[in-house]
Amino acid sequence: MSTRTPARPHRRLTRLAAAAVTLMAVTAGLVGVSGPAQASGCRAAPYSAKFGAADYFMQYDGVEVISYPRYPSYYRTTSQCRDIQVRNTGDGVDFGPFYACVNFYGRATCNNWTYVPVGQWRNLATNVKDGTKFYVWVRIDMGRYYGFRAVGDW
Repeated sequence: MSTRTPARPHRRLTRLAAAAVTLMAVTAGLVGVSGPAQASGCRAAPYSAKFGAADYFMQYDGVEVISYPRYPSYYRTTSQCRDIQVRNTGDGVDFGPFYACVNFYGRATCNNWTYVPVGQWRNLATNVKDGTKFYVWVRIDMGRYYGFRAVGDW
């Protein structure tokens, strides 16, 4: 026979709750663990890239075309997404809508200019092979907006 005094009811509940929380945390950790092939997913942070431009002093007036990333660097597609996608994270007042396209490495032109409104995602290229090198070209009217802000996923 044990000489140990029985635990009080509130201690039992505390221990039971702690055990339940621990079990849930361990289960969530086991379920949540995934290999590198299952990244956060398309259109979910962390994004493949974040880019933008601003001209607060209004030195430029008119349409500007900017290439990202800066030469000689380039982006490379991953298994996270099948498409090259861009989201406009501007506010619509100072950082407005823009046009964007994909310039595949080694080519002199881009595929197709696509309008990207504020707060929206747009596909710039679909079914792109993993490991493909490319640039994102952005065209913005600097005479109307201070610049643009965007994120990309690929």
